[in-house]
Parts: sequence; C-alpha cells; structure tokens
Amino acid sequence: MTQTEFTAAVASHLDALHNLASWLARDAADARALVQTTCRQALRTIPQQPLGTNVRLGLFTLLWGIYRQHHGLSPDSFDHSTGGRVMPVRRTLFHTLSSADLDAGLRQLPETLRAALILADMEGYPFEEVAEVFGWSTPQTHTALAQARQLLEGFLHARLAATAVSPAPEGKDSL
Repeated sequence: MTQTEFTAAVASHLDALHNLASWLARDAADARALVQTTCRQALRTIPQQPLGTNVRLGLFTLLWGIYRQHHGLSPDSFDHSTGGRVMPVRRTLFHTLSSADLDAGLRQLPETLRAALILADMEGYPFEEVAEVFGWSTPQTHTALAQARQLLEGFLHARLAATAVSPAPEGKDSL
C-alpha cells in the first residue's frame, strides 16, 4: 500500500474516529485534537502497511491508546470478574428516551466500558476488532460488554421511571 493509498484509507475512517473521540473526550475541541493526533501518529508511524492490513482496527487501537495515555487509564481499567450473561440493551429502550438521556447514560459508564460499547453496539464493529483494540481476550470482551450493557440499561430504566408521566385517574377528564 502506497503512502497515498494509506492516507486515503485513514481519511475514509475519519467520521468513525471522530464519533468515538466525541464520546470519550466530551468536548468538541478535545475530540478534534484526539483525532488529529491519532491521524498524525498513524501517518508517521505506519507509513507502509502491507495489503490486507486492517487500517480501521489500527486507527481505533491508536486512538484508544492515545486517549488512555492522556487520561491516566491503565490498560485494564475495570474488573472483569463481575461478568455474567446479560442481554443487550433493548433497542426499544433506546427509542423510548431522548438522545440527551442516552448521552447521559453513556456518560455514566467508565471510559473503557463506554468506548467498547460504542464500538460494538453503536458503531457496529465486529466483536473481534473490539477485543483487539482494547487488548482483551474473548472472555474479557464478553464480560466488558455485558457489564457496560447492564450498567447502561439500569441507568436508562431509572431515567425512564423518573421521567414517566402518571396517567390521569379514571373518570376524570384530562383536559
């Protein structure tokens, strides 16, 4: 892959990189800086990628490493021992709440879990790529995503209950 082809491949993933950086950085300027640093470092450190190399995976791994380094996160910053079978957050729950409620729920998650959940469930990246980005084994990735989904679903249910409107008592006109 030539430098020009590699640069084009990097550019094709800018939107996805910016989406993840926005969720992690919580600030538009910080997200832009994170994406710029990731791209600059990728173009400087990976100048000759052999054909078939997954550029997207390399970029996400690089972005996560830069974010983790600047925020003092250890490579494994959550407890994998609390796993268990948890169903994914139901799509209807996502549609029931406003995007502000969903954003607030995601912000409650630890950075590592939030990033893994965003890549897997919102951006639709393959499970294997999510595991590789974070340097996790298959069981660790299952546990991380299960824990993230469980925490998010609990928060969203609580948020939904707090904002629910009680129906008018029977027999009374609600006008």
